[in-house]
Amino acid sequence: MARDSDVPIATQLFWQVAYQIDSGRLLPGSRLPPVRDLGAALRVNPNTIRTVYHRLAEAGYLTSRQGAGTHVAERPPQRRGAEDLAGIVAELLRRAAQAGFTADEVASATFAAASERRRPGPRVRIMFAECTPADASYGAARIAEAFPESAETEGTRLEQVDERLARFHYDIVATTAFHADETRTLTAGRAPVVAMIVGPAYLDLMQEVARLPPGARVGLVCASTRGAANMNEMLRLSGSHGVELIDAIEATGADLERVDQEADLILLSRDALALGLDERFSRPGRLREWTYEFDPAGLELLRRAIEHAQATRSPLRATPGA
Repeated sequence: MARDSDVPIATQLFWQVAYQIDSGRLLPGSRLPPVRDLGAALRVNPNTIRTVYHRLAEAGYLTSRQGAGTHVAERPPQRRGAEDLAGIVAELLRRAAQAGFTADEVASATFAAASERRRPGPRVRIMFAECTPADASYGAARIAEAFPESAETEGTRLEQVDERLARFHYDIVATTAFHADETRTLTAGRAPVVAMIVGPAYLDLMQEVARLPPGARVGLVCASTRGAANMNEMLRLSGSHGVELIDAIEATGADLERVDQEADLILLSRDALALGLDERFSRPGRLREWTYEFDPAGLELLRRAIEHAQATRSPLRATPGA
């Protein structure tokens, strides 16, 4: 994994979608969201999504047909199989024999080398940046659970990224694809940025909102004005027109009552759910959890970045935070 200046968001998204296909989570024939819908859900410029789809199609992962949308190819590129590895081993044994080594000696040396590569290096320091304290804490905890032996992670709000990088060392700054561009600007090249995509449930929710008819009202119950700004950006990218947002930022009684009376759909942030505000609304069928889980492809991308950081960090580096 190169530094963040070398890995544009389009490339990171390409890796993650390709991983979804390689791992079988996206099956042949599966339909991908339209460019505008996916760009809106991830708050990524649609032109970036269009570039990703084009590169995936050139690599044989996707097919696109006018009027039919974009689908996973019926025969996407095949991952390397056991026969490929067998050929490598046979060539290794042949060359070793020419140099006077036995097959047992090759096996012993190979096992030792593989064990050395698996040995965990120093723990990588990761800052996970998000727009609310609840999402930052949740994301950091999820990453810590996924990489308990190789990483130590702390969450922080986006507004604090610059200050923390000025005071402490971090090997990686991770965030969701929603905030990739902003995080790159805040880090200013001081640490590589990994932009992780989120699971399909969040994308489905954003598409549900984007497809509401003109005149529909969406109640947004969250802890900060940034949440409302994010939703407005999503609606702009999706091309939605005539959908009105009703904010309940401070979660006062009057704001919640207005949302309850007027909203056709109500989105509750992780902060709002933690406060039990979902119990304040009638007609629970309108309620949606405005939260996300990391897609396995995002965690795989982060794993590669952690391994790269372990392989390249200097053994003489000062203790983090010193």
